[in-house]
Amino acid sequence: MKIPRVMSTQHPDNVHLPFFAENQDMSGDDEVQEAYYAFSHLGCDEQMWDCEGKEVDDFVVRKLLTRHEHFFKQKRLGEDVRLMLRLPNPDVEKNEAKVLIESLESIPRSCDAANLFYGCEVPPIHEVILPMTMSAEPE
Repeated sequence: MKIPRVMSTQHPDNVHLPFFAENQDMSGDDEVQEAYYAFSHLGCDEQMWDCEGKEVDDFVVRKLLTRHEHFFKQKRLGEDVRLMLRLPNPDVEKNEAKVLIESLESIPRSCDAANLFYGCEVPPIHEVILPMTMSAEPE
C-alpha cells in the first residue's frame, strides 16, 4: 500500500476567496472542488475531509468521481490519492455524537461508489482521525 506523503486539510483562513469557491462560507460543493484541486493541481496525495463541527457532504467520493472522471481514471481514489475523515470526538463534543455515526456510515457508501466507478474493490477511505483522544483504550 502506498503511504501518502502530502496531506491537504480543509482550512477557510485564506486572505482571498479561492477561485473555485462560490461564496465566503466554503461548504458542500466548494469543498469537493477544493479536494479535487489539492489532488490535481497541488500534487497532494491525501485530503483530510473534515466532518467535525460543520455540515459536511457525505457524498464527496461519488461527487469527486463523477465530476472529475478523467482525473480519477488516471489517479485512483483509494490507491494513488486518498481521503481521510476527521470525525468529531463524542467524548468531548457530546452534541456531535450523531455526526460521528453518520460519518462512519458514509464509508461503506463511499466504497460502493468507488467500486462501481472502478469495477473492482478500491476503498477510497483507509483511515479516520479522532481528535482530542485522551487514551488508546476505549472507555
